[in-house]
Amino acid sequence: MNFAFVGGVLIALTAVIVVLIIRLWAKDKLERWGYDLTRETNNLLRESSLKLDTIKHQQDRLLSALERLERTASHPTNTLNDLGSRLSQSKTAV
Repeated sequence: MNFAFVGGVLIALTAVIVVLIIRLWAKDKLERWGYDLTRETNNLLRESSLKLDTIKHQQDRLLSALERLERTASHPTNTLNDLGSRLSQSKTAV
């Protein structure tokens, strides 16, 4: 009976040690995995932010070019409208 008690205590102690070792190993792996995941996520967010900034910059450039084009096109259009109204006035006057 004495040997059974000592054997049971040794088995319980061994089981506790094994559980603690597994816990330490798993904790280390999970912490490393969490760190890698966080780093990768931050890198992806940074890349996405840079891409969005580039897209916004290109959009601003396109809008600026469109505004210049509208200003450039409005002058000949106004001139044509003025000429058309003058022609119609001269036809009605004649």
